[in-house]
Amino acid sequence: MSIGAGLGAGAGVPLEVLDAVDPAGLAGAEVVEFARVCFRARNQATARLLTASHHAGRAQDGRRVRRELLDEFSADEAAAALGWSRAMASRWLDLADDVLVRLPEVHALMRTGELDESKARVVSDWTRDLCDDHAHAVCAVVLAEAPGLTNAGVIERIQELAAALDPEWTARREKAAQKRARVLASRNPSGTANVCGYDLPVDRSVVGMARLEALAAALRRRGVPVRIEALRAQVYLALFDGTAAGLDDDALLDHLAAELTPPPDPPDPPDPPDEPDGGPDPGPDGPGDGGPRDDGPSNNGSSGDPGGAGPSDAGSDPIAGPSDEPSDDPSDGLDQRHTGEDPAGEEPDLVAPPVSGGVREGLVEVRMRLSTALGLDELPARLPGWAGTVLPTTARELLERYRRGEWRLVLTDDHGHLQHVLLLHHRPGGPRRGGRRGRRGPAIVELQAPTTLLAALDPAGHPAWAGLITEAQQRLADLGPPGAPDRDVHPDHARHRRPCAEVDRWVRARDRRCVAPACRRAAHGTDLDHTIDHAHHGPTLSRNLGAWCRHHHRAKHHGDWRVSQPAPGRFLITTRAGATYDTSPPRILDPLPDPRPAARPRPLPPHEQNHDQDHDQDHDMDEEPRPLLAARRGRGARSTARPADSRPPRSPGTREGLRRTRTPATETDLDPPPF
Repeated sequence: MSIGAGLGAGAGVPLEVLDAVDPAGLAGAEVVEFARVCFRARNQATARLLTASHHAGRAQDGRRVRRELLDEFSADEAAAALGWSRAMASRWLDLADDVLVRLPEVHALMRTGELDESKARVVSDWTRDLCDDHAHAVCAVVLAEAPGLTNAGVIERIQELAAALDPEWTARREKAAQKRARVLASRNPSGTANVCGYDLPVDRSVVGMARLEALAAALRRRGVPVRIEALRAQVYLALFDGTAAGLDDDALLDHLAAELTPPPDPPDPPDPPDEPDGGPDPGPDGPGDGGPRDDGPSNNGSSGDPGGAGPSDAGSDPIAGPSDEPSDDPSDGLDQRHTGEDPAGEEPDLVAPPVSGGVREGLVEVRMRLSTALGLDELPARLPGWAGTVLPTTARELLERYRRGEWRLVLTDDHGHLQHVLLLHHRPGGPRRGGRRGRRGPAIVELQAPTTLLAALDPAGHPAWAGLITEAQQRLADLGPPGAPDRDVHPDHARHRRPCAEVDRWVRARDRRCVAPACRRAAHGTDLDHTIDHAHHGPTLSRNLGAWCRHHHRAKHHGDWRVSQPAPGRFLITTRAGATYDTSPPRILDPLPDPRPAARPRPLPPHEQNHDQDHDQDHDMDEEPRPLLAARRGRGARSTARPADSRPPRSPGTREGLRRTRTPATETDLDPPPF
């Protein structure tokens, strides 16, 4: 009997039962299962703590009747009882108030043990500005998926659903936020400083960050022995403080490489000559250069590796991913793509070299539905990585920017699963050409559409896109049955170490991200790895390849992970502790709800409406509770169906909370009268 079954899978397990289990006496997989049981038990305990905090904040001495609203003093009960600061108590009371009143379905999932406090807080915070019916619609989808998602995945899904429900309000909210764009600086206790930009346009931020990463990667390839994160910081400072003024990219990299590369060590003095020993010189110690290596797999993944640990597997595609044996630096290769063979195991180059005084640009990938690109709907798009969901207008601007990138059309069945991947030559407005429109850089534009939609499109109805649609429809007529391009790969090519471009594109489109559990590294920044090692005669076909980020790639080859691929894209992964995970290819097109706009334009949240407030750098850094407890109750009953003039009356505490969210604090006395 498994640990989970013996403990009731964490459902109401008494603490004394958990305490009676000694993890030291459990085998590897049993320890992992015991950790899951403890995790669920902790989540259930957190749900009970939130319920108790919710009532304690409204409790009255000697009475079972609770106060109707939270106020300034509600958090004092938890602060005093639990030894928390008022700020900490306010945050917990805020969460308790939200999940017990506004989002009871979140609290219900916590009580089952399937949702932890951090994800509950993510759902609370990222649905905070939605009207109640939209928040419940988002939760109905997200909560079913949340246990298997990371916090970042939950945020991305919430953003996507919220943008689909009311695209007009989401666009107004983003535009209003951009009016508050600012750059702030602060000091750290260590003596260092932080300089951060806030509320910047996401498209320019993504392009700028990709360029920063590309310059840092180019600097790494010049042999600068510095962590990749520190190299990004050095490039950022050079662009920020004027060091780069008047320099092209190569001159800037030369300057930074000279500045950051330590001087070589002075040569050691020559050794005195050996005394003659009267015997023949035995030659070099150990095996000569022609002998076998005994230092494990090499970074270039040579075929002499008996363990096949050198995964190589980037395609000949000019936008193929890094390959070869993972390097010892876990940061290497995470943000770069391969531009060809890399026999020295160096950092792959993922930058467009500067041409005619231009600049290097890093990889940007845009994933957008073809129907949205054509203007048939206003569904959100995705920028894989930290940016996540973007509005369709932003995605269309990026499509125009990257007309000269690699454009792919990913076709799916009616359920959103992959069927075909086509490389497109036409662009909206005409075929791709070397004119002035668009940027030259290693960009990927992925257009997604059900095969039935593509077949039904009338090119004449979309004049600017007629060439691209016609090309895609002609290619579709010539395609065989849905499936991977393995059947078209010559047997000799299947024995090559690197996949062909078609297989590379298919695997990355199929896997979408690193195939390891809970990893969200986008596929374009991963290694392609042979499930059955190439050195063990594993074929270089999609059914034997998978996308692995550099860290999990190293876990597979050096961390004692065992991996099999029983079906193309489905991986059975057993960690070194013995826990087994079954991953399957995600859908290309996730279902999204139909828009539910309000009868009249919904107002933006109060904190989104004040654009002209100056952000003084000399603000008080003392920790103060967020003034949201009363404010939230004032807007908690909103719905898209209610007119704006029918809002419930606000209590004095609610009005005071809203006033504090709109008005910067000027009070310097932390204990004003009455005393």
